[in-house]
Amino acid sequence: MTGKGKKERISVDADSSPLGISLGALLGKETPRDETPPEKTEPSTAASPGEGKLPGRAVLSRETKGRGGKTVTRISFRDGSPHDTAALLKSLRTAMGCGGTVEGDDILLQGDQADRASAWLSAKGVRTRRGN
Repeated sequence: MTGKGKKERISVDADSSPLGISLGALLGKETPRDETPPEKTEPSTAASPGEGKLPGRAVLSRETKGRGGKTVTRISFRDGSPHDTAALLKSLRTAMGCGGTVEGDDILLQGDQADRASAWLSAKGVRTRRGN
């Protein structure tokens, strides 16, 4: 068998490219070497996601019907739905350590989380009521 000769490798360094600019700089992923990176600004004290304007009242109820015996906690908002329901759900899931989903304007948390969710929402300034 006759082996093929080794091919010469093509260098991908920025210095050897015809333009002198790396691919990352062309795509905007890195700054070119002759430019200085932009100065970092201090983060603003904006509210974190899920802590925006929350409705004034919420009703928490525990449900098992139609879920194969599994318990879920439904959080319904009476004074309109939250501005960003998905961000609020993410904050609740993180705080409760459970799964959850959005169903319509309601939030469903996996398990019987009514007491813990009520305490969390009360700390955020939302009045809560336990439903059936």
